[in-house]
Amino acid sequence: MLNWIRFITVFLIVLTVIIVVTVFYSANKPLTSAKEQASDQAIKSGQLVSVDSVQIYNGTQSFMTVFGVNEKGEEIAVFVDENSEKDFGTVKLEDGITSKQAVSTVKEELDVKKVLHVTLGVEEAGPVWEVAFKSDNGKLNYVYVYFESGLWWKRILNL
Repeated sequence: MLNWIRFITVFLIVLTVIIVVTVFYSANKPLTSAKEQASDQAIKSGQLVSVDSVQIYNGTQSFMTVFGVNEKGEEIAVFVDENSEKDFGTVKLEDGITSKQAVSTVKEELDVKKVLHVTLGVEEAGPVWEVAFKSDNGKLNYVYVYFESGLWWKRILNL
């Protein structure tokens, strides 16, 4: 009887692990596919030769920010809209501030406990770094910093 209890327990644990892994894999599949498609579109459009990384930006418009190198060897970011096949916006990374500089700009004025993410995107005002963080009081905050100048554009605090 004790062997049956052990068998059923081990079987249920293994079954649970398999189900959890399958669910996480299935949930992550569309995101991975969208990132690969954005990379391919940026390369096919001729704006990038190689891709370093891809980020998702969800602002007033959702798109992928593809970081890579162009034909001249310059590091650029390409903003790929999944609804458009061409005419992607680009910025040279050397023409603006880095993500670390954006975070330090935010830390100068606000109490940052934990940075959640820093994403480059485009809004009406132009390219911006979106810095999401938790403050000392545990509240969620979003701060948008201009890519070119490092000045504040918009703050959404204490959510």
